[in-house]
Amino acid sequence: MDLTPISHMSDRQKINLARHLNTSEEELRELSTGNKYSVRYRVARNPNTPEDVLMYLAKDRNIDVRCAVATHPNITEEILRYLIKDTYYGARQRVAYHPKTSSKLLVALFIYEKSLKIPEAIVIRKLYDNEKLPLFAKRVIETLYGDWL
Repeated sequence: MDLTPISHMSDRQKINLARHLNTSEEELRELSTGNKYSVRYRVARNPNTPEDVLMYLAKDRNIDVRCAVATHPNITEEILRYLIKDTYYGARQRVAYHPKTSSKLLVALFIYEKSLKIPEAIVIRKLYDNEKLPLFAKRVIETLYGDWL
């Protein structure tokens, strides 16, 4: 591992550190607050990123960072719940097919999506395709959005 302080590293060094599996939680925390979205994105993709950092990155201004959080293998129900109302449909789409999204959260996502002036067809399709979505919600989707399926 590079012994250079993070504050003195080049962007390339920070990206490499963020993606490395042996990077400490403290280093990942520090990297998650940087200006470069490419570094924050790599932190969000690192399987060892701690929960508090993932929640912080779930609120990131960059959609790619938020989408990386939404696909993280160690995402928590709290973070998934937060991402249900993400302004970017791509993050919501990833919540719809994440294996850790419970049927309760899928229903909450459907209710949110239905409340939008223009729901996103891709999110509705991903919800419908998820075997954990309760049957009553599938029937509502078929009735309201059948032409999107």
